[in-house]
Amino acid sequence: MNKLPLIGRIALTLGACLLVFFITREVYRDDTPEPATNSTVLLEQVRKVMKLVTVEGDFNELYSREDNWNYARWLADMVPGFKKRVLLRVKARVSVGYDLSGMTLTADERTRTVHLDLLDKPVILSLEHDIDYYDLDEGVFNHFAPHELSAIEADAKRRIRDQVEEGGLFAKAGEQRAELVALVRALVEGKGWTFEEGTAVQDGRTRLKAEGGVLQGS
Repeated sequence: MNKLPLIGRIALTLGACLLVFFITREVYRDDTPEPATNSTVLLEQVRKVMKLVTVEGDFNELYSREDNWNYARWLADMVPGFKKRVLLRVKARVSVGYDLSGMTLTADERTRTVHLDLLDKPVILSLEHDIDYYDLDEGVFNHFAPHELSAIEADAKRRIRDQVEEGGLFAKAGEQRAELVALVRALVEGKGWTFEEGTAVQDGRTRLKAEGGVLQGS
């Protein structure tokens, strides 16, 4: 009886092992549709990128107000007790960006298309402020009522908002938005998908959807 050469026996053994491997892989292959999983992961990646559209700025505002008693203005400079004035400083940190509650992000499995609807204009996302009273001078007959101080603080905060609108943060947020949308486009197209962009109408919800696959929202 002829015996197989050693090399032949090794080749035969390797072939049998490979055959068992391929059969086992096919039997235990995960039947979950791969495109649906990919679309969900892709949407999550896009959403994380869009959260980065935030610009911060620090502001300082000195605010002064002086008030004389309406019925004794002519006495205010002559007789003490009729004049009141306040000097305060407002320090604020403002974050400007895009509210993701108005973002719609969908992925269509059939056309392999990711569509992003994002608000076209940035908004103030947060405004944290501290108020320090440098000088609070009240007359004997003319005091600041609590509601007056509240109104003064609200007016100082409004001035900070005006500075934000005039200080270029909105323009910087717009530039960052354009850069990140370009990054999202590269991310999507790098996965072999088509990217489309539109303008969202804010309705208080963020929609994150993989059509024909997995549906998620927040």
